[in-house]
Amino acid sequence: MTNVFHGNKENIQRRIYLLLICSVALSLNVIAQIQNSPALKTDSLNKGTTASQAPVRNNVDSRPFFQRLDFDINTSFWINPSSIFFEFSPVVAYRFPKIISIGAGPAYIYNRDRKQEVNLSGWGGKVFSRARLTNWFYAYTEYQGINNQYISGINSSTNEITKSKEYVDCWFLSLGVNLRISKRRGINMQALYDVLYNKETSPYYGAWTYRIGFGF
Repeated sequence: MTNVFHGNKENIQRRIYLLLICSVALSLNVIAQIQNSPALKTDSLNKGTTASQAPVRNNVDSRPFFQRLDFDINTSFWINPSSIFFEFSPVVAYRFPKIISIGAGPAYIYNRDRKQEVNLSGWGGKVFSRARLTNWFYAYTEYQGINNQYISGINSSTNEITKSKEYVDCWFLSLGVNLRISKRRGINMQALYDVLYNKETSPYYGAWTYRIGFGF
């Protein structure tokens, strides 16, 4: 019992640390965007001038709120002789005036063990940050937590399969390509590497996974 409790405590601490890292990273991105905003620079240049002398600010982000949002549907599919994998995740992201976007959304993962003929599934959520490096190329990081279902035992005499669930942390680093179809629509393709990948518990088929997304 002591070992189990100690292991659970370590897992909880690890998740808290990861959430703190993600929160700090997102906060730093927001602060950087605010500090570099044209409106803030205009205020600094005009500090000390009278109200009548201050020029009218025309660099304020005037985009309607919904034009600052991106809606994406991310999918991933993989099939091999031993398994079938499918991932589905709708997300919403807030796009700052410069290069940074931050967002979140739910995630569903389906796995079929073709050898045991068993269906497994997992539910969770994600938070992410994206940096647009060029009009078609971006860097990406994501923390994802999945309550994942897996095979925990097989009865040798009856072949009855026991399923269990475990919370699994994933932390992805990625580079991606964005192909614009129109001003608001595009296709995203990215390769992601999970730095926390564990073959025994992860719902993914490997440390590397690949996604395609549809934005609108």
